[in-house]
Amino acid sequence: MIETAIQIVRLVESLPDDFEALRHEASAESYRFIEGLREEWLAGHYGGADERFTTFAAFHEGELAGIGALTPDPYDPAPDLLRVRHVYVRPLHRGAGVGRMLAAALIQQGLDLAPKLSLRAADPRASAFWEANGFTVDTSGTRRSHLLTR
Repeated sequence: MIETAIQIVRLVESLPDDFEALRHEASAESYRFIEGLREEWLAGHYGGADERFTTFAAFHEGELAGIGALTPDPYDPAPDLLRVRHVYVRPLHRGAGVGRMLAAALIQQGLDLAPKLSLRAADPRASAFWEANGFTVDTSGTRRSHLLTR
């Protein structure tokens, strides 16, 4: 497969111009977690000096194709754990490598800062995606579905 121009950008000052369109597409697919990202962004959780709160946008051929965030795990206060959150790739950009590149950026940033990453996969397709990216199923009873350890 030939991957076309995909660019991963760390967001610092604002959400991308086309974020509202992405948010509406996610909502139409019943993925409500993008609304959570918007609320957290507006509350000032991202874009500061604390690298544990990071948002990446993926652009495919110049268009906003996906988004994802990294934060301390809000459900597990362990100091050696960060959480991959709010990951969404727009339907028109799926299958082009956008998700893999976005996941790689989140995983690299996360494992640079903590030895463990957690997440909650939204559905079986997401579970398979994250497992293909090194996460293992976690059944410890927490509010996470997967864990990745450095």
